[in-house]
Amino acid sequence: MHVEAETTVARPRSEVFDYLARAERLPGYVTEFEWVRQESDGEPALGTRYSYKMARGSAEGTFDWTEFEPHSKLAWHGPPAKAGPGSMEPSGWWELTDSGGGTRLKLVMTPTPGGLFKLFAPFMSRGMKKGNAKALGLLKQRLEGSSRLAG
Repeated sequence: MHVEAETTVARPRSEVFDYLARAERLPGYVTEFEWVRQESDGEPALGTRYSYKMARGSAEGTFDWTEFEPHSKLAWHGPPAKAGPGSMEPSGWWELTDSGGGTRLKLVMTPTPGGLFKLFAPFMSRGMKKGNAKALGLLKQRLEGSSRLAG
């Protein structure tokens, strides 16, 4: 599967990247997550591990930052997470580029479905496109709506 979404955020790349790098913030804009917790010690960096639970169903898993290029690219990958009759191996990346006084943000999701989810991949792709558009809208609101990017 390969799903892309883009938006422009009226914030400097450094601020947007630093916000995204703290994956525990994901449930604030990707509503499919119930929670995300950092498992590794220290500041987010290459190899930082996170655990998560999805809001629907019982899927839980982990992912790591597999690329960590400050202010330009942030990629993740994790082992397949079992969910009912299938599984989903999370992977994808964020690309950040300058755009006027803000940041052009591209989200690319490349999860690998397993089991029965392979059959549902075309439907899941459509759902992911809608979910990503919603997530980028919430992220844009969150980033542009605060003078200080906390929590």
